[in-house]
Amino acid sequence: MPPGNRSNTGHSHVAALTERESARGWTFDVVIGEGDAERHADVALAWVDYEYWSHGTISPSTIAEYVVRAVLEGDPKRELPERFDCSTARRWVRDLDRRVREMM
Repeated sequence: MPPGNRSNTGHSHVAALTERESARGWTFDVVIGEGDAERHADVALAWVDYEYWSHGTISPSTIAEYVVRAVLEGDPKRELPERFDCSTARRWVRDLDRRVREMM
């Protein structure tokens, strides 16, 4: 399924709009929120983290969306930077891995 074509659960709208592949994985332009509250973040997802969370069963863009949602739900006061790597989010939310897996 292409990025951005999924239904969203939880409090914030999160959708990966574009995908760029690199030697280490992918970077997604992720939109968070809607309307006047909408903001964007470049979210990098390494191959190794993708395999760890999904074992190749879910698209990389969906995993990136799940990570953003897990951070927003696990640490609602956290301001996400304009660019970050999904592995960094593990330091922000202690149970991030569990939260991501529960979204699958």
